[in-house]
Amino acid sequence: MRLKPLPLLSAAVLLALPVALPVTGNAQPRTPTTTRAATISLDGRYLAARVAEQDHDYENGATQIDLALAQNPNDPELIYTAFRLRLYAGRFDAAALLAPTVLMAKPGDGFANLVMSVQHIKKGEYRAAETQLGRIGSENQLGPLRDYVLAWLKAGEKDYSAARQLLSKLKPAGGERAEAPALIIDAQIDEMAGDRAAAEAKYRRAAQFDPSGLRIAVSASDGLRRLGKADDARAMLKAYGEKFGDSVVMDGLLAPNAPMPKPPSAAAGIADIMFDIGGILNADPRNQRTDLALIFNELAVALRPDHDFAWLMISGIYEQFQVLPKAIAALGKIGPTSPLYWQARLRIAALDAQEEHFDKAVAQLRTLVAEKTDRIDAALTLADLLRGKERFAEAVTAYDTAISRLKGSNERYWPVYFGRGICLERTKNWAKAEADMKKALELSPDQPYVLNYLGYSWIDQGINLDEGMKMLKRATELRPDDGAVTDSVGWAYYRLGKYDTAVEWLERASEQKGDDATVVEHLGDAYWHVGRKREARFEWERALNQKPEKDRIPKIQDKLMNGLNPSNDQPTVYEKAADKKQGG
Repeated sequence: MRLKPLPLLSAAVLLALPVALPVTGNAQPRTPTTTRAATISLDGRYLAARVAEQDHDYENGATQIDLALAQNPNDPELIYTAFRLRLYAGRFDAAALLAPTVLMAKPGDGFANLVMSVQHIKKGEYRAAETQLGRIGSENQLGPLRDYVLAWLKAGEKDYSAARQLLSKLKPAGGERAEAPALIIDAQIDEMAGDRAAAEAKYRRAAQFDPSGLRIAVSASDGLRRLGKADDARAMLKAYGEKFGDSVVMDGLLAPNAPMPKPPSAAAGIADIMFDIGGILNADPRNQRTDLALIFNELAVALRPDHDFAWLMISGIYEQFQVLPKAIAALGKIGPTSPLYWQARLRIAALDAQEEHFDKAVAQLRTLVAEKTDRIDAALTLADLLRGKERFAEAVTAYDTAISRLKGSNERYWPVYFGRGICLERTKNWAKAEADMKKALELSPDQPYVLNYLGYSWIDQGINLDEGMKMLKRATELRPDDGAVTDSVGWAYYRLGKYDTAVEWLERASEQKGDDATVVEHLGDAYWHVGRKREARFEWERALNQKPEKDRIPKIQDKLMNGLNPSNDQPTVYEKAADKKQGG
């Protein structure tokens, strides 16, 4: 399931906002300290913080800069760097302590004013928050953010007329679906104002406008529950789960002991806006605003600690940064009654596997597989992890479980059969592997990697040669720039004894994927057969330097020493068939 932020704000507007916390290019000279040892310590900690920041290790960066700041608490650059790193690290209250000092030097600073506003909101000081927002300088105008936040602040002040007037100016264009998020906000403010009938009508209309939106469904059903329409809310959630094939997201909300949703509040509403901005920034195709996306999501959870959608996005950002402990910790904030709880547990297991806690991950996934016997996602995750570790027989068992739970024949199931087919082929069960590959192609006929795998496997075995080559050629048409697919065609020609043609394809594969030891070794073998022996040895040397699989190392070394010979070369499929016939 793909989580989409509520499209409250224009991406074009947001991407133009100059609200970044700039990283200064060159460190300014530190203020002299009393001893050389202290100077080294301060500069060392500053540099350590900057290196940690470059690695997105904001927790360590914030710790190091705080230690530097303790040695020189009046250094403006240290203060601003510490403010920024505390924000990135999610140390919101600590960042807020520095915000007033930052504002003394930069009164219009966007984030320092925003942090102070959030602090006021957390305390229920809505008028003070509004005043703080007004201090943001013209170069840092936050566009629609400011007006949405102001609307919620007016609602917090119980000035519902002013809140509604602001919202009336912000209604998005683009059809009914685009209106659903604004309707949810309207309904929540109506609910705060005590206009229950208006709130109920808007919750229902929002759900109709965007029936596939998970956040819309959850927000609308929460509103109906608070308004005494629990049966209607349950029916809405159940219909969502059934229609979109992911009823597990609703399990916690539909449980008999599910707690009553919290009433709407200015803090929660503004948290949603922070999350929406974070989502838009994170989706920036230039991928240059992920750090800012992290800050907006940290602000969201500062205002609403149980904002599970924000925690999920924070986890995803840290996963992008490859800071997996922080990604796992964020997922751990998502509780059992959340619609995202199942998804969080699946992701934790997958991340644990990357963190070298593979057995723990396998145990977690087996628990999930047994817990919900009508779902395939846990079994598939388990199967894919086991396949990645080359535990093929265990992976086949997990794929068997997933396939036994499939309902109907759907194109989206092709990877399940393909995955099991790979594992069956690796466990020498070709008949069943071939059947799975064919099933995958039946479900999705033009899948290049299935065409590649099955076509090459046929040629490797000396069967269905023409059909196999057609499959490989089709795979290259679909993935012309994929070195692995191109290599398969070249190696198929090699196995057919057509070495000149093999060289052409393998040279192309090497251009596309020259860092792959297998591709480079294949090219060396082809060069040898066409008499380009010096170039062959050069390619084998390259292959050795590119960390080939362990079982290939002695074979490549043998080729370098002795050239190709029957003991280290792959025979053509015809030679293989002749040997097999003589042996029979």
